[in-house]
Amino acid sequence: MTNNYAQALGIHNKWAPILFAVLYFFLMIWYIIQIFRRHRSVYSGLAFFSAVRVVAYSLRAAMANNSKDAVNKNMAIAYEVLYSVGFFSILLSAYNLMHSRDRLAKFQQTGKKASNMFHRSRIMHLLLFIAVVLGTVGIVYALGNFGHNGLGNGLNSASTYIFLVVMVIIAVLTVLLIMLERSLRTNNSPAIGANHHHLILIIIGVLLLLRTLFYAATVHNRLNGSTPAQGAQGNEKLWYPLVALTELLVALLFLTPGLVPLRSLLHGRGNGEHIDDVDNTGAYPEKNGKAHHYGAQQTGVPAADHTGPMAGNAYNNRDSMQTAV
Repeated sequence: MTNNYAQALGIHNKWAPILFAVLYFFLMIWYIIQIFRRHRSVYSGLAFFSAVRVVAYSLRAAMANNSKDAVNKNMAIAYEVLYSVGFFSILLSAYNLMHSRDRLAKFQQTGKKASNMFHRSRIMHLLLFIAVVLGTVGIVYALGNFGHNGLGNGLNSASTYIFLVVMVIIAVLTVLLIMLERSLRTNNSPAIGANHHHLILIIIGVLLLLRTLFYAATVHNRLNGSTPAQGAQGNEKLWYPLVALTELLVALLFLTPGLVPLRSLLHGRGNGEHIDDVDNTGAYPEKNGKAHHYGAQQTGVPAADHTGPMAGNAYNNRDSMQTAV
């Protein structure tokens, strides 16, 4: 007897995965452009997430529209693995975003390289890697036995709970970051933590936590030996709004202007300056009689010189950071 993996996974809608694949394709193109223009570590993760989602939803659409693909075990395994890997990528992007904003806030305020609350990033990376590996092995075992393999279901559940732990940590760090940016905000540095950015960060955290909680709350179906189609994970009326839509909204929220710090603010200017050299005023030390203030580059508002005979001049963009106007 041939197993229908599309039915086992609760895949029925033929048009929704096509729509999501198209939307993620355009997002992928946009994020690839941003990798070279703005911030590599955040946007590269988002570009990878979008690319994986394009492939995953294409596989889902094929399984829903073609009876031969619906019974293809390898295609079902590839879809499930890619979907798990994609979630790893967007969680890592969210973490890298907060890490970058934390560094920028500390440097702009103190000019010192801080050992901030994100300095244990290797632990986060390790947890996410373990979650992906356990989930991948669990999927192979579970679908290889049509969803009734105890070891596969157990590994899948362990992966889900690790993702939940990581997401809770990210949520806590989001609150701490917002509190930090607000405490550092002064009349002289209004660019630190705009209010609408804080709202966006909160929404991103809530959406990702909602998605993770949905999987954690329904993973008991696998532990009991049932297929996703027999539980909430296989109910497309729940899965699309609580999983597919929440992820898409998070990817769109990353498009918010100014949310992701400019790469030049974190890694230096064209003449070898580095953010580690920022002084306590938020300006780069004098070089050739000129001081450079990077708050202007982040906000688009000219910032005045703080020292030297050129005091009062403004620097409006990245190129003019090298020469006074």
